[in-house]
Amino acid sequence: SPRGPPSRPPRPPSPPPTPPSPSPSPSPSPSPTPSPSPLPPGTHLIPASCAGASPHDGALARYTDFVATLTTLELYVDGSRTARVVHSAGGAAGGVVSEGQGYGLFLAGTLAAALPAEHAARVTVVAEAYELFRGWRLMCERTVSDSCQESHFCGEDESHECLPSWKFDDAVTQEVGTGSAPDGDEDAILGMLLLVLATQSEAPRPPWWGEVAQWAYQSCRAFLQHLSVDHPTLLSSNGRPLRMLKLGSCWGGWDCNNPSYHAPGHYRAFRDYMLSFAASYGATASEAADLAPVWDSLVETSHALLREAQCDASGLVPNWWVPADGNDDVGAPGTPGCGGSGTEPAEFGAEASRTAWRVGVDALWYGSAEAASFLRPMAAEVEEAVRTDYQLSSGCWISSVLSDWQWIGFMAGPVTTSLLVPAGGLDPSLQQAALDDLGVKIQGMPVNDYYSGSWVAIATATMCGEVAATGAVLRSLGEVAAPGPPPGEGDASPPPASSSPPPSPAPAPSPSPSPSPSPSPPPPPPPPPS
Repeated sequence: SPRGPPSRPPRPPSPPPTPPSPSPSPSPSPSPTPSPSPLPPGTHLIPASCAGASPHDGALARYTDFVATLTTLELYVDGSRTARVVHSAGGAAGGVVSEGQGYGLFLAGTLAAALPAEHAARVTVVAEAYELFRGWRLMCERTVSDSCQESHFCGEDESHECLPSWKFDDAVTQEVGTGSAPDGDEDAILGMLLLVLATQSEAPRPPWWGEVAQWAYQSCRAFLQHLSVDHPTLLSSNGRPLRMLKLGSCWGGWDCNNPSYHAPGHYRAFRDYMLSFAASYGATASEAADLAPVWDSLVETSHALLREAQCDASGLVPNWWVPADGNDDVGAPGTPGCGGSGTEPAEFGAEASRTAWRVGVDALWYGSAEAASFLRPMAAEVEEAVRTDYQLSSGCWISSVLSDWQWIGFMAGPVTTSLLVPAGGLDPSLQQAALDDLGVKIQGMPVNDYYSGSWVAIATATMCGEVAATGAVLRSLGEVAAPGPPPGEGDASPPPASSSPPPSPAPAPSPSPSPSPSPSPPPPPPPPPS
């Protein structure tokens, strides 16, 4: 059914076996250290595994693997073979899902924005980014089934849906699963946005620049309209209704949610992009300004849900969450009492792991105080686990943790983001050592399926600095649009910044264990239940 769960592919049901590896000897817990001053946005700790012959080597190698292994060029609606699509489950048999397509578009847009103009690989990356956009647009244009989107926003005549059905066949000729999915949508839109900003100063601009710029603006508008919902009574601090992210265009919101879908840094970028480009693409002159407070409410509500779902002691979150302020019982405690995608609601598993990355980029791009606060207890938990036996804590409402998480790309990849921002009270040398340890493991993982493979590639670009480097162009939107941060964020907004290469590693010891053989990836997800 297009109107309720499951609207996502089931996640891998079991992890790979634990490979043999040396475990670091436990060491005594250090005395608490003073909280370090926050790093400026765009700088962070770098693992030793990112050292290469030249900047960007690691991220480019993983991106190249991703494109070669997981993508093909398919026929666009005009008959040209120019639509690059990302195949799920590691090959053609798995179809094309919006999540994988979003990861691909985000990766290509990130590298297009992070690579210097003179870099030898940039022309190819930009061309592939546009091909991935064409694949995304093809999915939108082939979305014809009921997608619970009563209005369309995309295209010159606004006749197309901006948020495609979540699953198609491999040639993207017909829908297999209907209803959009916000995790894929938000990453794809951000990838478009980065591609536009990366190429807007070129002379001449690419011939497709206006097409992508308009589609990105329209997609931001559609995302806010179709993938978030007001609370009927409760207000955010700016006086607007609290605005909750939905789980898809057809379900979720205040009745059931998923912490790992919430991407407050993305929403800031969407707000600023609309403010910057409204004169060219807005439906009205005031459209973007009118919607900016709604975006602010979405950012504020997302951080509130993330705080609510996070265990104080471990910093972990469950796969699924029923918000405390759900429509039926405002004020009742939140619980991991709903679910989808075949994952255990109360587990820190295949869904929940992504939360560290989605929140972490808000800190890397915008210096968000709330994002940094969210990462702090998770970083402490991960550091201790890596230093001892790799066992993350259950307890609170976390009933279990996906075992062998440190050897699984879709777990270790995003979780490592929690270690990038210096955590108050955590010995910096121990934090760096844990980051180095996980960096080596991720370096040894293959890119051979869409879920773990995507996260290995994204984690590499995040650890090695390319993702943070894009923050300069994202913040430049705010300088033009001059929007304030959502109330409650204090002075977390960064000063203006110019585009710069990824940060250099902070000096710190890096006692990484030797790389161990990478395990085989988990089995491909089974098809979703009908």
